[in-house]
Amino acid sequence: MNPDRLAARLRATFAAELGDQVRLMNRDLLALESAPADPATLKSLFRVAHTLKGAAHTADVPLVEEVCHNLESLLVEARDGSRLLGQADFQLLFAAADALGDAGERLKTERALNPSPLADFAARLRTGRAAFAGPGPVAAPTMPPAPPAAVPPKAEPRDDRLRVDPARLDMLLASSNRLLAARGRFLSRPSEMDEVHDAAKDLLAGWRRTRHHLRTIVASDDHRTAELVEWLDERMMGLAQQARRLSSAVASDARILEQIATPLLDQVRRLRMRPFSEACEALPRAARDLATAAGKEVALDIADGGVEADRVVLDALGEALLQLVRNAVDHGIESPDRRVQLGKPRRGTITVRAELRGDRIVVTVGDDGTGLDEASIRARLAAKGQQAPAGRYELVRALLEGGTSTRSEAGRISGRGVGLDIVRAAVERIHGRLEVDWDAGRGTTFTLVCPPSPASIRAMLVRVGGEIVAIPTADVGTAVIVAADAVRRAAGRDTIASVDGPVPLLALGTLLGRGFAGAASNGRIAAVVVRSGGGRVALAVSELLAEQEVVLRPIPGREGRFPLLSGAALLEDGRAALVLDTAAVLEAAGGAATSGDESLGRAAAASDGRRKWRVLVVEDSITTRTLEQSILEAAGYEVATAVDGLDGLRSLQERPCDLVVADVDMPRMDGLALCRAVRASPQLKRLPFVLVTARESAEDRARGLEAGADAYLGKSSFDQQSLLETVRQLIG
Repeated sequence: MNPDRLAARLRATFAAELGDQVRLMNRDLLALESAPADPATLKSLFRVAHTLKGAAHTADVPLVEEVCHNLESLLVEARDGSRLLGQADFQLLFAAADALGDAGERLKTERALNPSPLADFAARLRTGRAAFAGPGPVAAPTMPPAPPAAVPPKAEPRDDRLRVDPARLDMLLASSNRLLAARGRFLSRPSEMDEVHDAAKDLLAGWRRTRHHLRTIVASDDHRTAELVEWLDERMMGLAQQARRLSSAVASDARILEQIATPLLDQVRRLRMRPFSEACEALPRAARDLATAAGKEVALDIADGGVEADRVVLDALGEALLQLVRNAVDHGIESPDRRVQLGKPRRGTITVRAELRGDRIVVTVGDDGTGLDEASIRARLAAKGQQAPAGRYELVRALLEGGTSTRSEAGRISGRGVGLDIVRAAVERIHGRLEVDWDAGRGTTFTLVCPPSPASIRAMLVRVGGEIVAIPTADVGTAVIVAADAVRRAAGRDTIASVDGPVPLLALGTLLGRGFAGAASNGRIAAVVVRSGGGRVALAVSELLAEQEVVLRPIPGREGRFPLLSGAALLEDGRAALVLDTAAVLEAAGGAATSGDESLGRAAAASDGRRKWRVLVVEDSITTRTLEQSILEAAGYEVATAVDGLDGLRSLQERPCDLVVADVDMPRMDGLALCRAVRASPQLKRLPFVLVTARESAEDRARGLEAGADAYLGKSSFDQQSLLETVRQLIG
């Protein structure tokens, strides 16, 4: 290999390794700051410096090699017990980590390291080596240090990852998305071939009836006509046989394609999936530095829940989380003395939690600080000449639009009113939504909801006039079919009742504008309740179609022409659908959107004074879930829903119900596992349990009943009456 190419390759490899090692360095420094004499952490940190020094020598990056050699000198003294690391040492070590991190970014883009923060840092060490020269004072420990053998060494994580150019992964994903569309189109071919086969059989049967009459008409000496009849007879029979063989072959090929394509597409997507923890790598260091600068004490608690997401999603989440943590330290957490006065612990707590709920990632960032100061925010809005919003939803919307701050002056960390606008933009970039809740004096919680991958999302398909519109499932609260006379006028707007109170009802066709017809007027209204940023609105549509995974595509020149659309979607059958931008719809709905503060719907539901039987519907398909919910609610039952078994189990633990209706095939926890968990619970074991599933063989039915189900309904023979009759038999 050419020496120059080899050198460039070594430097590129080293740049990637440098980034990984700096992350480990920050992790160890944060741990060491709490326990400066911990031998396992010191050993791990020394290993990082030593590894980087050797790698820098190999890649011919002398500046990194020099700095890491000096770091080794300090860490050896601390490791051998001749020096107890103090505040000045940690300032120096954290500064070294920052300089090395900057050097890694420069190497990735082939920029020079001289001048750079690392070069400045190395110069400081050369001119003032006192920080690393000789042993420093050792403070007498309150307890003798444990012998090294008593502290198990940290297990080094094994990294079996293969580094791949992200551009190649993007190309692979684009090809797999085209395969997804092709698979969807091909899977419809067996039914089309069945129709061709049936038509050929009908044609053959008709021909045979006609052939008998032709033979009686044709004169016995008309050999040419007789031969023509026999030729047609053979061709008709051959056509029917060929149609049968082709229909069987297409059906077989479709099954094979489904067996191969589905896992292949899943694996291609997983190539881009990374642990959620990667989006949180910068948070501990940022929280530590900001708290130190502000004179505050902050504990950061992160739980990733084993969640994984596409790297594009993680990049956006990382940007949003960093801003939210900065805001929490600067705006939310009070000073230690103030917290003591308020009866709180001196140290404030910031929590970051991630979990997978159905087909979406839910991330919460909360703090136990002051909460949002509504009066101050309204005052700042008024000072800018804006009308101060009255409701919480409008206040949240004003905050998320940016330019609003509770600070009277801009500080180094925040105060210019752009932080939440950055968060909102990052979340919307990955087709997510942002919600805010707070309790004055007790804290603030931000909730980020997004799909794991931006390339394809689960969406509910609806028809609006002659168009198909896809609504991201992450933004769908529920779908309903209500009688037209159930629509009520409240505060000058149409509303429909829901479990969470009245919801404004708007025609999606009207919002989308010219070319889109309104909802069908047949005495019943189909509507989808969508939510974003704390607001909700019901969108009336012509028809509810289905729920499926769709491949996203941009619309060229969309801005200005289609403000309520985020793009287009390629459906499984090859057709195109328009993807709704839920946040923009809520914005366009304006004052019609409601945060659910009203309780009219709840009051109406309980107005007859009788207790309603409560049924929990557990189903991952929003279409089936909506159908079952509508049937049960129309029969007078109170219905709660869950998107999979784990969600259903959590719902049962939070609030009991009288009966469970569950699907079998669901992600995370299926219906059989949920049924077994219910039967194993002393509190829930007598709860009636109904399985509704497409698995209808005798063996599947036996497994369902063995799991403890009281009834097992097949979806192929499923109808409204069978479900209601089963529920009535079990609970009345």
